[in-house]
Amino acid sequence: MTTRSLPALMGLALTLTTVTACDLDLPPGDITQPQYWGDLFLAKYADELVLNELEPGPTPLEQPRVVLLITGVTIPAAWFEPMIARLERDGFVPVVYEPPELLSGDLFENSERLADVIDQVRAEHGVDTIDILAECTGGLIARHYVQSLGGAPKVSRLVTFISPQHGLPKAPWAQDIVGWPALDDLTPGSEFLSAVNDAPLPEGLPITSIYTCTDEYIQPYETSIIPGARNIGLCDGFVGHFQFFYDPAIYLVMHGALVEPLPGDPAPGGDDDGGEADDGEADGGEADGGEADDGGEADGEADDGGEAEPDDDGDDPDADAPGETAQGCSVAPRTAATPTWLAGLAIALRRRRRIRV
Repeated sequence: MTTRSLPALMGLALTLTTVTACDLDLPPGDITQPQYWGDLFLAKYADELVLNELEPGPTPLEQPRVVLLITGVTIPAAWFEPMIARLERDGFVPVVYEPPELLSGDLFENSERLADVIDQVRAEHGVDTIDILAECTGGLIARHYVQSLGGAPKVSRLVTFISPQHGLPKAPWAQDIVGWPALDDLTPGSEFLSAVNDAPLPEGLPITSIYTCTDEYIQPYETSIIPGARNIGLCDGFVGHFQFFYDPAIYLVMHGALVEPLPGDPAPGGDDDGGEADDGEADGGEADGGEADDGGEADGEADDGGEAEPDDDGDDPDADAPGETAQGCSVAPRTAATPTWLAGLAIALRRRRRIRV
């Protein structure tokens, strides 16, 4: 196994439990530090994050809008560079927020820091409201902010992507290795996750969750589904976790969510860019309950405002999906119904294909 297959191993630093088992040629450094993983994966995807030529995009906004990009655990701000270029092209004013310690700390505290950051951004740009585009765990602190910290009137749209809204079953295992408070908060049933998922969604604030059924790390993928929100699953073939940062087709799905009319806005005269996925379907990418060609059969359904939830009704999701965890070397027995992430490793070694939108 080469280090090129590392992307199938991290899963929000859950790879830390499998380093010795996988016999990887890792560079020297303290693997318990989030910056170690941030630098490592940023280097592995350096080529994909370079935009040699910016492709034509949708019609730019008539009035520029500020959009706050929030990074997740172990994700440096540099990951957003392709997205920043496309957002600027399309009339947005992107601002990147990289939380302290790459969001590895307490998520309640990080939610409160986010509130201060948003007030600062609004003041600096002279706007009452902003849009939010938040990656992974950044989507959780953004949700807590708008639901429980009085942030809803200050946000026009909240779009999360590849975000484990209901936690990760293997987070406690990784926490024993690295000791990151965020992993305690990402453990299913934690106080933080209960606070997020027990609070009602703000009325009048469009919330969208975009995910992939074949995510190498955020598994089970149903953890990204937010009941009552708009859920868009990219499930036509293999769509990788890090692909969200640089793939222009996936960007169009995010753009579609960011330009969705607000309640009370006049209906648009026509499609702005063709990139908006309707009711969880991304033109060729079956969503929320579709079959993931490479990642196994999907059995959750969550259309726009649907009621689907992860299978966590008192059960350990791991019991339903042995091996479908965000780590590289599975120790769970494989079953015919639930392929392990050994299958994910094989997929990751294939050439990544782009979705069609």
